[in-house]
Amino acid sequence: MKKIKLLLYALPLLCFEQQAQAQDTDSEAEAISDIIDYASPSVTGMGRSRGVVVGYERLPQFDVDSESDDPRVGNGSAHVRRNNQFFMRSLAPLMNRPQTKLILGIGYSIEEFNFDELTNGSYPLYSYLEDRDLKSLGLQLAYLHSIDERRFYLIRIKGDLNGDYTRDDINIADYLKTTIDLAYGWKKSPDYVIGVGAQLGYTFGRKSIYPGILYNRTFNPKWGVESIFPANARLRYNANEKTLFYAGYRLEGASYNLYASEPPLSEFGDLELRRTDIKGLVRMEREIYDFLWFAVEGGFRQYYRNRVYDKVGSRDELIHNDLAGAGYIGVELYLVPPRSWVDEN
Repeated sequence: MKKIKLLLYALPLLCFEQQAQAQDTDSEAEAISDIIDYASPSVTGMGRSRGVVVGYERLPQFDVDSESDDPRVGNGSAHVRRNNQFFMRSLAPLMNRPQTKLILGIGYSIEEFNFDELTNGSYPLYSYLEDRDLKSLGLQLAYLHSIDERRFYLIRIKGDLNGDYTRDDINIADYLKTTIDLAYGWKKSPDYVIGVGAQLGYTFGRKSIYPGILYNRTFNPKWGVESIFPANARLRYNANEKTLFYAGYRLEGASYNLYASEPPLSEFGDLELRRTDIKGLVRMEREIYDFLWFAVEGGFRQYYRNRVYDKVGSRDELIHNDLAGAGYIGVELYLVPPRSWVDEN
């Protein structure tokens, strides 16, 4: 039984992530350093490791203006009443050895746009997106290896099915997006970790290679920093062992394949919506009961890029969307190992 508890407790994962995932990886990696002396991405003071996360986020009330050089599409503008996103994530250890961890992760999210006063003949992109579920179903494997007490590396491979598919018309080849993360780090002390890495992924919409610098540091029992620059950075305040506060920013990117069935968008076949947002945020994490925690996050979302392309993987922009900045609010509920398991080990 003790071995089972130890296995469930050690759910580490460091990743260079896009929308709702970069913020979780450092806390999920924390468990290793408490069990063994080998190097890991964690530092003292980080939040409890997470097994299952369920969350919801809403951006209310913002304007959007769209332009296209193609006369069949033209220009348009509208008011977005709300932009919703629901997500679930879970992690499970497939291998848990002193120097080597293999973690399986599964994630699912749905994003939806609701517009004000759309009528027949409204701008085709808005009519298409209204109440349509943009889905992301992901599977990932993360391999974390500690070389010794000071050095570690990570390899992560992830596949996502991103787009407007349903169970009746899904084709894996049409919607599959792959991401690869590589990282190498040094644990200077229990309070200080630094590393370098790169991601082949969609943080800025189109699939490209992006560098990253890991910097996790705890300055004293109350204050610390957790960051994978430039993707995200957060200042951490440990109010007590049951309450943590954060302030910082996060880059989020996504790419959705769209298959419109009505003209004029249907004339282009397989479209691709790519977006990148920058979020300034404040966040609180609080224990509800031993193994059950919740988080509340809010801030301001400013879009960096939002485009529709005339073909998946194309560089030819069909629609240029200009989204106004907007406040947002999100909530999460997640499971962590009970303290009795931690104390026993």
